[in-house]
Amino acid sequence: MKLKTLVFTPLLVLMGLHADSMSGTTIGHYAKPGAPIDMTYLTKSTDNNKSSKLYDVNITLTTTVRYGTMRVKLTFNDKLIPTSSIEKELAFEITPEQKKYPINLQVSAKEEGLYYIRLLTKIDKGRGSKLRAFAVPVQVGEKKRLNRNSVMMKSHSGERISISKAVETITVEE
Repeated sequence: MKLKTLVFTPLLVLMGLHADSMSGTTIGHYAKPGAPIDMTYLTKSTDNNKSSKLYDVNITLTTTVRYGTMRVKLTFNDKLIPTSSIEKELAFEITPEQKKYPINLQVSAKEEGLYYIRLLTKIDKGRGSKLRAFAVPVQVGEKKRLNRNSVMMKSHSGERISISKAVETITVEE
């Protein structure tokens, strides 16, 4: 049994490195005082064809508020293009029966990179409103690996510090 585990574990890890999906949640994480809204997201490539760069983004908002209106304003990175028709400003009527509010969309990009969909959420409860902001990452193409040539040292107080060479890129416009 141990031999099977030792053989298959590296294979599964390698398969996971090439996965074209990302997921995350804010449930259970501390949030500054604001709107009582949590978010869960899943972004995944719709096609194994790397040149298409088309991604499904599934966002689910949840709240503990029983009544009111939840407004969501969506903004995208300049190079990230929404391909499905979706309103940039959404409104959900909150009811005690419904706890989850889904937002499903498709996006594409012409260039590889890490892009973000930003959500500004607002809950109106009649006695004022509260806001909370979120960002959903969309990794288009392969994730670039950074080569770190840093040296770890301990300071006089015992803290571990990283010492790295500075890397600069200077562009001169003519």
